[in-house]
Amino acid sequence: MLTRSGIRAGVAGAALSLAVATGGAVLSSPPAQAARIVETSQPGVVVIELSHADTVAAAHLGAGRVINAVLGNDYWGVILETDSRYRGGAYYRPDKAASWNDVTGHQVISEAATHPGGRVVIAVYVDRTKSLNGHPLWIQQVW
Repeated sequence: MLTRSGIRAGVAGAALSLAVATGGAVLSSPPAQAARIVETSQPGVVVIELSHADTVAAAHLGAGRVINAVLGNDYWGVILETDSRYRGGAYYRPDKAASWNDVTGHQVISEAATHPGGRVVIAVYVDRTKSLNGHPLWIQQVW
């Protein structure tokens, strides 16, 4: 079942992927590669892995701002690396009954891009009920 937030997450994920794919050719840095779509056993879940070059291109383009522009700060989740400078900003939000962080999509992607081999993995949940905390979009840093 498609929900409004599922559609917004899909749009945010697609816009981010499109920005990376088209931006790599415009930048003077090495061209971005095609983002890798990972199959999952869960229907309605799309996982997109960006390479380091993709992540750098996304950071240069400000593609992470699409996440906050489309979903705001309350409707997406983040998994930060253990040594991320933004981990210290986590706090408990009783209204969400969850740990929270006000890091932006741009900060998450830009920080990953600065690490050797750093990249991001994007999970889009068309069906929010299958997602942790009901977020339609999750971004994970990897380095």
